[in-house]
Amino acid sequence: MMSDNQSGSTRRLTLETKGGSYSLFMREQGAANASAILFLHGFPTSSLDWTHILPHLDEDRAIAPDLLGFGRSEKPNIRYSYPLQADLISTLLEQLGIERVRVVAHDYAVTLAQELLTREAKGAIPFCIDRIVYLNGGVYARLHRQRLIQRILRTPMLGPIVARRMTSASLRNALNAMAGEHDAWSEADAEAHWREIAHADGLARLPQLLHYIDDRRRHGATWESAMEAAASRSAFVWGPADPVSGAHMLAEVRKRMPDAEIHELDGLGHYPHWEHPGRCATAIKHALDQVKDP
Repeated sequence: MMSDNQSGSTRRLTLETKGGSYSLFMREQGAANASAILFLHGFPTSSLDWTHILPHLDEDRAIAPDLLGFGRSEKPNIRYSYPLQADLISTLLEQLGIERVRVVAHDYAVTLAQELLTREAKGAIPFCIDRIVYLNGGVYARLHRQRLIQRILRTPMLGPIVARRMTSASLRNALNAMAGEHDAWSEADAEAHWREIAHADGLARLPQLLHYIDDRRRHGATWESAMEAAASRSAFVWGPADPVSGAHMLAEVRKRMPDAEIHELDGLGHYPHWEHPGRCATAIKHALDQVKDP
């Protein structure tokens, strides 16, 4: 186990699923018998996203894996899918002995959370989801506003070439273009995140990971129905200034899920947990505490 001063400790676990054996990197903090919170990150970043939030939740057991293909987890040359990511998360929680969990999901992972809810409704996961907190992401696939760089990366011939040429400077520009009132990402921030993305030839995996956009469009109705059915145990902590999934996405949530709890963080964009960790952590903590007795 390696020390990580910002977020407790880190370790690597090998997980066996019906789709194969894969290694995931994980940040964690808190006692094993504390209430568990699962933090799921977005594209193209990693569990590093949560390092400013985890210190605010030191009374809980926080688990923040790098999803398959991201960060320091294994990055196989495969067809990435939400069902595979859900298999790995289910196996991870089972291996950790977690039977009840609260979930915080951002961006790419909001759909992973929806897939977990879909499976829970079928009795197909070995744990109960007590609460889900969504941060900016395409919870309604048809409203997701794709960035130009995403369109380029999804191009079969051009995508792999452009992906390999990503630098920390270009990453910083892309992230700050989705921020709210100010540039939230410093050169040091971008360099740290770029290292996680590029680890183990990760730049080459970016076009493959972007299959999630097509998957959302294909299966979105099923996933969105599962999310709406769980409205009473859902919360949305949202940066409305996000050009990808900001105020327009939140308006649809309010319309379709009137029972959900909403924390609108004025002035913040796509990464509210990085742009203003204090405000975001306060909202997340409040949302997580609203768990009804099973």
